[in-house]
Amino acid sequence: ALMRTECKLFVREPMMIFWGVLFPVVLMVIIGSASGDKHQKALGGLRFIVVYTPTVMVFTLAILALNALPAALAAYREKGYLRRLSTTPVGAIRLLGAQFAIIFCVSALTVILLAVVARVAFNVPLPQNVGGFVLAIVLGAGAMLGLGTLIASLVPTPRTASIIGSLLFFPMMFFAGLWVPRAEMGSVLRHISDFMPLGALVAAVQNTEAGHWAGTSHLLVLLAWAVVMCLAAGR
Repeated sequence: ALMRTECKLFVREPMMIFWGVLFPVVLMVIIGSASGDKHQKALGGLRFIVVYTPTVMVFTLAILALNALPAALAAYREKGYLRRLSTTPVGAIRLLGAQFAIIFCVSALTVILLAVVARVAFNVPLPQNVGGFVLAIVLGAGAMLGLGTLIASLVPTPRTASIIGSLLFFPMMFFAGLWVPRAEMGSVLRHISDFMPLGALVAAVQNTEAGHWAGTSHLLVLLAWAVVMCLAAGR
């Protein structure tokens, strides 16, 4: 019942549906149509859309985890919902679990949709190492949801949560290669990107698209972020 209620509330937020689901798909189509089929030496001999696809995939996870989740939880706390739930058998922790499940499912479905659109429309290879791909997405989701929950646990109002989430979203997406592909970053920026959750996630997804393992170092970075963020948020 709690999941159904939270799903209804999420669907009633059209901006989150737009930015978290529709916009990444539209962005993928625009980039794929504009970039053409030219293989670029600066991108390791790959087409731009192939390099850009993992970045678009993590876009939806980032914006939902850093904007939708903190704002929703901060609003619940501001209105006293969490305090009231804590006095019932439901408990506030189940509400948090429902929020996690909804955002993860929406993100996962959008990632699958993006992979299918990229494959059908622009012949982008699907992840060949499915196990590594799934593991990377799960760990990346854990890291970002933990960070989003940490924001919600510290800020006083939904507005503040949205502002802080947006301030974190842009630099994280920069290191994920949204404005400058990781392959074109300097060695220092790329090294920093490897230790950022979205940068490590993009690198892991790119490895699986090429048929390789996601990369132990990338997965360890994602695991570390997930553990630290979730423990800090819980504290």
